[in-house]
Amino acid sequence: MGDLLSNLGINGKLLFAQVVNFLIIFALLGKFVFPKLIKFIEDRKKKIAEGLELTEKAEREMQRINDARSRELEKARQEGEALILQAKGDAENRGAELVAEAKGQAEGITQQAKADAELAKIDATKGAKDEIGKTALLLAEKVLARNLTQEDEEKMTKEVLEELDKKYA
Repeated sequence: MGDLLSNLGINGKLLFAQVVNFLIIFALLGKFVFPKLIKFIEDRKKKIAEGLELTEKAEREMQRINDARSRELEKARQEGEALILQAKGDAENRGAELVAEAKGQAEGITQQAKADAELAKIDATKGAKDEIGKTALLLAEKVLARNLTQEDEEKMTKEVLEELDKKYA
């Protein structure tokens, strides 16, 4: 085997020394470096696992918060819709009240105007009757060509007014 190695250009002693050096370095690395490296990798693995667990926990918490927010938003939307419907109903009721009140006021104004017109008509009729009575007396006085006494005037005025009442009543 020595010939085979020498034909290939490999020195057996040197190869053996290199294998021994490799095993020594491997043993030293295994005793001093690899445990620390493995411990570092394990710690890192734990931290990553903890980070993943915290991330999952945070995601679950975010999902719970999003669900709660969605429920609250839906509740607020429903309450808003209820308030809008109530406000519309209140506005319609108030509008109906205002219309009824306006109708009542208009009717009152109309009734007052009718009453005022009736009073004005009665006053005008009374004034006209008085004027007609006075005019009739003046005409009668001229026709009779004499002065009437106060009693005669009242009597004739009464008669003329009765005639007018019968005619225009």
